[in-house]
Amino acid sequence: MQGRPINMNIRHMNTASTHNPAERLVTPRLRREYRTMACMVEIWCADHHGTDVRASGPCADCREFLAYAARRLEKCPYGEAKPTCAKCPIHCYKRAQRELARDIMRYAGPRMTFRHPWLSLMHLADKLRKVEHPMETRRRKAEEGGSPDNG
Repeated sequence: MQGRPINMNIRHMNTASTHNPAERLVTPRLRREYRTMACMVEIWCADHHGTDVRASGPCADCREFLAYAARRLEKCPYGEAKPTCAKCPIHCYKRAQRELARDIMRYAGPRMTFRHPWLSLMHLADKLRKVEHPMETRRRKAEEGGSPDNG
């Protein structure tokens, strides 16, 4: 009897990272971005799939989408300076996931204001970020570093 709870705890520890993909995100900005997306997905899932997200979390399809979103955030070349997806010059989502994300954000965005006001406010502030394409940044740095005046 005592061995069973220990095995369950070990199994839980080994799979804990799959339950919360945000654990792999390094910066607070990316974790907040993931949390915003997770809240939007919960709103979407509860209203469109009839899922009781408070009791069991989002449905399997929505969890799969959130895992995809976390993987994209992990690989974001902007890191802490990441703009909102609508303002980003790089489209890192595949077409189907991008369409789903757009639908989710269009539906859940206005509802976020009342359900998650702080995340909503921070998302609005993030929309003001101005970013350049990573290739432009690399080109500019190469030009600055290559100049004999900088040496």
